[in-house]
Amino acid sequence: MRRPMILASLLLALQTHAQPAPVRLSGLGDAVPVRQQEFFPAPSFELVHSGGCGVMEGVASASDGSLYFTEITRSVGCSDAAGVQGGRIWVVPPGGKPRIFREPSNMAAGLAIDAQDRLVTAEGADYGGRRVSITDLHTGSYRVVAYFHENRQFNAPNDVAIDRAGRIYFSDLRLFGPETLEQRINAVYRLDPPTTGAKGLWPLTRILGDNAKMNGVELSRDERTLYVGLCDPGTNALGEEGPPALDRTGTGGLVAYPLDAAGQPGAPRVLLDLEKAGCVDGMTTDIEGNVYLALPSAPSGPGIYVMTPDGELVARLPLPNRESPVNLGFGRGPEAATLYVATVGVGKIYRLRTGKAGFAPAR
Repeated sequence: MRRPMILASLLLALQTHAQPAPVRLSGLGDAVPVRQQEFFPAPSFELVHSGGCGVMEGVASASDGSLYFTEITRSVGCSDAAGVQGGRIWVVPPGGKPRIFREPSNMAAGLAIDAQDRLVTAEGADYGGRRVSITDLHTGSYRVVAYFHENRQFNAPNDVAIDRAGRIYFSDLRLFGPETLEQRINAVYRLDPPTTGAKGLWPLTRILGDNAKMNGVELSRDERTLYVGLCDPGTNALGEEGPPALDRTGTGGLVAYPLDAAGQPGAPRVLLDLEKAGCVDGMTTDIEGNVYLALPSAPSGPGIYVMTPDGELVARLPLPNRESPVNLGFGRGPEAATLYVATVGVGKIYRLRTGKAGFAPAR
């Protein structure tokens, strides 16, 4: 009677053993991956916008080619005698110049735009909204779809991803701000579209939760994998008011979770292990399923890193002056092969042509 259990255990062990080891960057040095030219054949960064107060974030493109991004105006460094700013969302129309789309943005961070041109926004902390909202870019209609879990407000929604069924995945972690941490763990949630006739906030499920700082989230092209980036600076407040520093827990930098048809994650696989010495922030994918990662810090230096779904590092590209990227996203239409990159520091938005086209939701 025990033989089937023993065989099942052995098969599981063999499958686990057969998985490739995660990529580690500590010994990479200045080595250039062999497929570098395939992804960045003639890398040249063009400055789209600069002068942001600290952090540019949340790069997303609409169906008409307009580029949206956020500016997080941190209270430490961006406040003045008039008070604390509330963040901004910017838009760059095709062929136009950057202009403010919304101010205040309720300290918006991550953005995603679905096939119906609905702008999904993760509104963070530091005097922000601490919620998830949706804006119809055609009508301007704004609605809050998630505000709390188990009667406690989110700590700071950070990044968002949308599947073709309209389900929204978002991360909730505190990186800065003086607000009380009401959620005791860092988490990833799933929002399911409401049933016909339902009113109010959307049905919410916490699908991942522990003490790891789960930051960037992205879906694979076939929506069978949820990618989660770990970014743990060791504190809850980056030196500002907040609880004592956290230990950097667990391994990982990029973790892949298989998703079932209902959007529930399975056992994780670590694709990139930063060995507690770096950060995976925002990410995006191309039409071949490769994942482009913004690493503001890493043992081999900050930059854009590209991995295949199988976990192979195929390209890496530093930014001008070794600046730190925190988010990135492809354009649409004629700009589908243009990658837009947001930075921290003196916040900037760059663009560069790549050898691949980005994946955009089908209309």
